[in-house]
Amino acid sequence: MKITGLGTDIVEVERIAEFAKNSAALERVFSKTELEYCLNKKNKYEHLAVRFAAKEAVYKALPFGGVALKDIEVSNLSDGSPQVTVNDKRAETFKINISLSHTKNYATAVALVTEYEDNK
Repeated sequence: MKITGLGTDIVEVERIAEFAKNSAALERVFSKTELEYCLNKKNKYEHLAVRFAAKEAVYKALPFGGVALKDIEVSNLSDGSPQVTVNDKRAETFKINISLSHTKNYATAVALVTEYEDNK
């Protein structure tokens, strides 16, 4: 395993709550699936904030630039653990691990990007 990037981000939940008042802005940053998931939660702003932090952390960790935040999608596996998908061909050779955490006031995320090993 070769580590190619590490990123972290912290976001104030209140900042995202203000941002969420603009539905067009939300749609520029979050996928339809992310919005459906977060907006149906009791603590929707915490969920939006932690996904925003995750997108920023992944963006910082990627070994290439030019990826829109909307192209970084955070979802949950069936066991509840988070996973991230980057909709960019350049990301196909990388594995992205992510850790998320949030409280009432803050959301944070850490992303670790590694290259898939060639098994030849």
